[in-house]
Amino acid sequence: MSTCGRTISSIQNATHIILIVATVASLCTGPAFAQSQTASQIRKQQEALIWTTDYEGLVDGKIGEGTLAAIKKFQARIGHPATGQLTSLEEGQLLQEGRARRTQAGFRQLTDNEAGVSVGIPLGLVQGPTETKWGNHWYSKKNGLLVETLRFGTEVSLKDLFDRLLKINDRKVAYQRFVENTWFVIAAFEGKAAVYVRADVVTPPNQPSEIRGFSVWMSKDRPAEYQAIPPAMLSSFRSNTDRKNDASSNETVGSAPPTVVNPPPVVIQTSKSAVSVLDCYKGLGDCPAAMTPAPVAAFK
Repeated sequence: MSTCGRTISSIQNATHIILIVATVASLCTGPAFAQSQTASQIRKQQEALIWTTDYEGLVDGKIGEGTLAAIKKFQARIGHPATGQLTSLEEGQLLQEGRARRTQAGFRQLTDNEAGVSVGIPLGLVQGPTETKWGNHWYSKKNGLLVETLRFGTEVSLKDLFDRLLKINDRKVAYQRFVENTWFVIAAFEGKAAVYVRADVVTPPNQPSEIRGFSVWMSKDRPAEYQAIPPAMLSSFRSNTDRKNDASSNETVGSAPPTVVNPPPVVIQTSKSAVSVLDCYKGLGDCPAAMTPAPVAAFK
């Protein structure tokens, strides 16, 4: 399993997601079957498996141990032999179920010019967006879900921000990963509520470096299907570009392949300057929920 695969697995565990145990496939027909599929077809299967909560990895168009294990889990769940090979009927059922769950969540790729990111948002579960100083904010107290895009200047280093987020509100960190001056991921609990943060360092042409990312809050009473939201958002996340036609973007799960599967990414043009997080460090002014020193009332 790749480093990204291990990362995603740990993140899913952090939000009460049952880990898929990646096993070495012992299928003599597995490689030939994998070679007969296009990358676009595999991406659609992976994304559907995320929404059925059978897969915890990235949508990358490659058949690896994690994808094989997810297919087996799906097959076992629907009462079929766990071969790791999808029949045409099984694939149809998988794509239909994934499409239905994604549609129910209203998951759609959005480009946020305030934050300078492109990411999928579960619009069927939240209201908004409401523009903030640091990006945009989608929220539903009823559904116990809050999503924010984040954009900060680098008056504070990425490592300093990472350390601060680990310590706020007595969080119990279930997973953390920091890649020096590049990106970080944090998955943690505040009580039984879950918080997930991803942030990247971005250096736009002829501009100072910035920190861009997103955060997700999920209430203690979140339904099991919410476990699909963090990996779906992570697979769709672009910190400086918007790529329209991949399986983690606006393409509908199960639809015909797009004309251009992997078009060149389009650089997101931000409409305003990045804000400083120093006031948040001092407890002054409005701050993102992930940096709030007291629990959000909706998630108590």
